[in-house]
Amino acid sequence: NTTVGAYGQEQFSWNDRLFLTGALRVDNNSAFGENFKWITYPKVSASWVVNEEPFWHESFINTLHVRAAYGESGRAPAVFSALRTYLPIQGPLGSNAITAGAYGNPDLKPERGKEVELGFEAQLFKRLDLDFTYYNKHTLNEIVPHAVAPSTGFSQLQFVNIGQVNNHGVELQATFRAITRPSFRWEITGNIATANNKIITVGDSNPVIGIGQNNIAGYPIASYFAKKVISADRDPKTGGATNIMCDGGPGNGPVSCDVAPLLYAGNPTPTLTGAIGNTFSIGKRLRLYALVDFRHGNKLYNFVEEARCAGELGIGFCEADYRPEKYSPIYLAELNASTAAGGLNDQFIQDDGFAKLREISATYMLPDHLIPGVTTASFTLAARELHTWTHYKGPDPEINYNVNAGNAAVGPQNQNFDQGVLPPLSRITASLNITF
Repeated sequence: NTTVGAYGQEQFSWNDRLFLTGALRVDNNSAFGENFKWITYPKVSASWVVNEEPFWHESFINTLHVRAAYGESGRAPAVFSALRTYLPIQGPLGSNAITAGAYGNPDLKPERGKEVELGFEAQLFKRLDLDFTYYNKHTLNEIVPHAVAPSTGFSQLQFVNIGQVNNHGVELQATFRAITRPSFRWEITGNIATANNKIITVGDSNPVIGIGQNNIAGYPIASYFAKKVISADRDPKTGGATNIMCDGGPGNGPVSCDVAPLLYAGNPTPTLTGAIGNTFSIGKRLRLYALVDFRHGNKLYNFVEEARCAGELGIGFCEADYRPEKYSPIYLAELNASTAAGGLNDQFIQDDGFAKLREISATYMLPDHLIPGVTTASFTLAARELHTWTHYKGPDPEINYNVNAGNAAVGPQNQNFDQGVLPPLSRITASLNITF
């Protein structure tokens, strides 16, 4: 895989307050199709130190630095994805032969992202530091695997540039020095970010939605799709579910789950993430630290619960199988291996948001004369992964066996799911840091 490129950049400044940058990059890559050669990516950015202007008199805003940027970038196709290939096979009487492999695409070109960023950095009251960014990105020419006509003689998918995805969000970081005294200091740091993505097009006007995760126009990347149970009665004899009906889709009423469509069931990507940390400095030698982080707005396929409760052999190993009266009929309607395999598993696509007490630590700066020849020395005792607050019913909301899932497939093979992954373990560590 070979890339050849050139890059040029020019920077301007005016009175050390206004800064402009312009750049241009040109690339060629061996994975491009033979009919596509060079691609050009421009960028331009500007920043302005407002608080250094003569007109600035805002006493409570100590510093203000605003910035804006526009840039383009790309991602080359995978190696050989543009080439027509053939596969070696055994022919008649043990002879050597070949058969059709990948159809190839001589017009294949890289994905192209166009992004705008706006933001500022500021300090208020000489205590609060802020760093804010808004971004909006459009990715064009997304490389999408696409079926080819059987008449070509090739059965594998062809990679084509027919996708478009939009992303936008904000990022905010803040540091607040709540108490600043010689013998005691308290500093609060935090960050919060949003991320929203939507597929604009993938080239198919009538896409086939498969069981699991799909890339469908109008929805987030790799969205979950499943049949949705909307009503069920409790069987008076067994306590299980009966008279099960599913959502028939937009404009339709309840239908039998056998013919129900697969509907949007959730986004695997968190739409909100963040963290907050507190640092307490006591005297000149002791520092205490605590960190909590969180995420929200995403779903995860709880395959552990489905496998235990529905079971491939139809034998359950969870409480709902033995005490069905404690669970809703809608949940009980999906405790069956055959229905789960048919896409009737929205009860197992669960809210994966959480907040975690990620770390608590104490650091003590050892006296300089304690270890001869040492400039500084510190001892730290830390505890991590201490507690999780979540509505997720699986072992842990952070575990994910298949983080790169995104194409429709029957079963969990190409889905984000939680089976077979060890959750983060609570642990205590002690460390001695020495600088000579």
